[in-house]
Parts: sequence; C-alpha cells; structure tokens
Amino acid sequence: MRIFIPPAWRTRVDRYRLKATRCKDCGRTGYPPSEVCRFCGSKNIETVELIDETAKLITWTIIYSAMDGFEERRPVVIGILETQEHKARIMAPLTDVLPEELQPGMEMEPVLRRISEEGESGLINYGIAYRPVLKKVE
Repeated sequence: MRIFIPPAWRTRVDRYRLKATRCKDCGRTGYPPSEVCRFCGSKNIETVELIDETAKLITWTIIYSAMDGFEERRPVVIGILETQEHKARIMAPLTDVLPEELQPGMEMEPVLRRISEEGESGLINYGIAYRPVLKKVE
C-alpha cells in the first residue's frame, strides 16, 4: 500500500488526536467527525477530543487472514469500544493483549501504533489502537 505524504500530512491532526463531533442539540457524540449529527441531523455541532478518554470494550472480532505485507501482524483483533465521558462508539485495532484475555467491559486506553512504512526510507504511517489500561503500581 502506498501512502502519499500530502494527504497523510493534511489529516494528521484528526487521525492522531482522535477527534469526534458532539451535537449541541441532542447531546450525542459521533465518531468519526461529521459536519452533520448522524443521530438527529442537526448542524449545531462542536468538535471534541477523545484521546484522553478511556473506553469500555463492547465486542471484538479476530481476523486471521491478512493483506499482502501484513502477514506478520496476524491475528488482527478489531474492537468496538465506547468512550467513558462522551459515549462515542469507536472501531479500532486492539493491541498489547492476547485474544483470550479480552472481556466485555474491559477498560481500554488509546495508544499510537505504527501501521506501515514505505521501504527503508519511506513514510511511516501511524494510527490509533486501544490497549488494556495499565494498572498503577503502588
């Protein structure tokens, strides 16, 4: 897969900050961001950042097949999560956890992970994934 620098550069803030839109009329939050509320159709929206919010794991699937060039990443675990504060639903890869350790309701946090790179001197593409919240040692 070839990633071109100009589009990647233009979308970096939205992709890495995990932005969503919250409707000022119905109060619901939609991800990815949209110019119109996907729940009530209002254009009275504001941008919110979800990057500092933990999320609860709702469900997940395990993908055992992979595109050319991504075979070493198998199996790929994709989860549907709901953020704690804004209640936004997000579909994202899960990382740093074995599939058999996953449980509904598990608390997860967003992290930046490398997705791909174009050769030895090409563009490195990053994206948001979720991992279990690390427990603080006291």
